[in-house]
Amino acid sequence: MFHDLLKLSRHTAIYGFGTVLPRMVAFILLPVFTHQFSPQEFGVYQLYYAAIALIMAFLPLGLDIALLRFYVLEKDAGDRKKLFSSVFWAVLLYSIVLSGLLWFGSRFFLHLIVSSVTEYPPWMFYTLKLRIGVMFLDNLSNFPMWVMRGEGQAVRFSIIKVAGAITQVVFTIVFLEMGRGVAAPFEGNLAASVLMAVLCVPTIISKLRPYVNWSTLSSCLAFGLPNVPNLVFVMLVEISDRKILELLRTPAEVGIYSAGYRLGMFLSIVALAFRYAWQPFFLQIADRPNAKQIYARVLTYYLAVAGWLFLLLTAFVPPLVKVNLPFIGVLIEQRYWAGLGVFPIISLAHICNGLWAVFMVGVYLQKRTGMLPLITGIAAAINIFGNLALVPIWGMWAAAWLTFVAYAVMAGLLYFYIQRHYPIAYEWRRVVHLTVIGAGIFALGEIGRRHGLNWPGYFLSLAFPLVLLWTGLATETEKARLGLIKGKNG
Repeated sequence: MFHDLLKLSRHTAIYGFGTVLPRMVAFILLPVFTHQFSPQEFGVYQLYYAAIALIMAFLPLGLDIALLRFYVLEKDAGDRKKLFSSVFWAVLLYSIVLSGLLWFGSRFFLHLIVSSVTEYPPWMFYTLKLRIGVMFLDNLSNFPMWVMRGEGQAVRFSIIKVAGAITQVVFTIVFLEMGRGVAAPFEGNLAASVLMAVLCVPTIISKLRPYVNWSTLSSCLAFGLPNVPNLVFVMLVEISDRKILELLRTPAEVGIYSAGYRLGMFLSIVALAFRYAWQPFFLQIADRPNAKQIYARVLTYYLAVAGWLFLLLTAFVPPLVKVNLPFIGVLIEQRYWAGLGVFPIISLAHICNGLWAVFMVGVYLQKRTGMLPLITGIAAAINIFGNLALVPIWGMWAAAWLTFVAYAVMAGLLYFYIQRHYPIAYEWRRVVHLTVIGAGIFALGEIGRRHGLNWPGYFLSLAFPLVLLWTGLATETEKARLGLIKGKNG
């Protein structure tokens, strides 16, 4: 078991590097944006990205997850090429049609994105079309990237992701220095997407053939299409709060909230890196006698690592971004500090998002995707109607807490549903143990912070793994593996 979990950890680390750095663009550029743009301008920028993220849920037609599932399980090289070709040609045609409609209907689309603005300056149309171009390129690059995951090419996958991230940061900063203003991040993003698409061309050429197998495509659509409304509902959970904040409060509050939200998304990066390694991993070991035992252990380890990161981030990040550094000043401009309060809440929400990924094992293995839209639809309804009712009263605080509630409901409903079809005996005693310890440490650190003392939070968050060991969380086998005792090696 430990060999398998070590392999999962190694691939998570490699995918993590390839996932963390691109997502770290949001953190690297956040100080730049908060100093360069007003909260209202940054709010409009976030609304753009939220809208395109929602469209991206439609673009793959669910064929991305279908490609991964069938590609991993298919061992014949010729059939793998048939599978990739059938999927890629269908997605290419659909992407051209949808992107074209958005491009030529940009005025109508822009009104949907930013409803509180009565007159749209030319830069809004320009940046929107840039974002549509990025969307088209990213969707096509997505499929060869999924093939790399299916073949275990974690290093190559990460190199492409990292190259894109570096390109985006460098070009964005260069364009800002050239005086491109609000357009700079969009132009930097386009440069990164072009590079990633070019780097994916060798994989596309090696796998693509000039035909479509309709039977294969039909099987993929049957598996993947139910995931489209599911993804749409997940994206509504992710982004609807910003649109409702714009409608019921102001674009400036969207910008302030988004600064704190971006910081909280660090744990979504961790969850995403884990998911990239986790999906091929659980498919590959599904036929092993101890597969369910491994799946159960993964939940415990995921929560232990995510919990420790949560404690470290909530202890160290808020004070750090307010420090007045030489030649730089504060990392996050003072107008955005009010948004830092939502950071821990959003972090918890994304831990729950990681739980959703853990519980997806049975969905893939038993082909139970049909119920996913109902589960995510319930979460989206809670988020949307809750925001409509509570945002006018509590503003971004309501948005943050409802994001957490929606993700928690999603994970909980998925667990109870899939346990009926693919039961796994998770280590709930240990899960409760580490959750109680983590909550206690966070509470003590928060008490200290409210009294102007940051050091208790620093010390306790760093000590979390030791407290878990001291309170008896680790098994004898785990202690032996850690070198704490002489014992089992299995």
